[in-house]
Amino acid sequence: MIHDLTDRPDFLWDEPFSRDDLKKLLDGENEEESLYYAAKILREARFEEVWDYLSPAFLSSHWEKLRWRLGRRKKFWEFFYTTWHRHGLIA
Repeated sequence: MIHDLTDRPDFLWDEPFSRDDLKKLLDGENEEESLYYAAKILREARFEEVWDYLSPAFLSSHWEKLRWRLGRRKKFWEFFYTTWHRHGLIA
């Protein structure tokens, strides 16, 4: 894990991970860990920053497991998810 915190995402202030570390966690085989950090990104990152780590396809394929983890941002992401789904932008 990272020791040079200059490459740590702003929204991940409480974790000692670089951007690359985070991407590896998201792509890793531990689904629970991947979902934990994906939800953290959706809750804490700026909208435009989310897409540096997640894709709409990821969001769509994991939606049911992610939505209950979104806390105060749940309504925000539900709006985007349902709008994109309704317009056929995600499956």
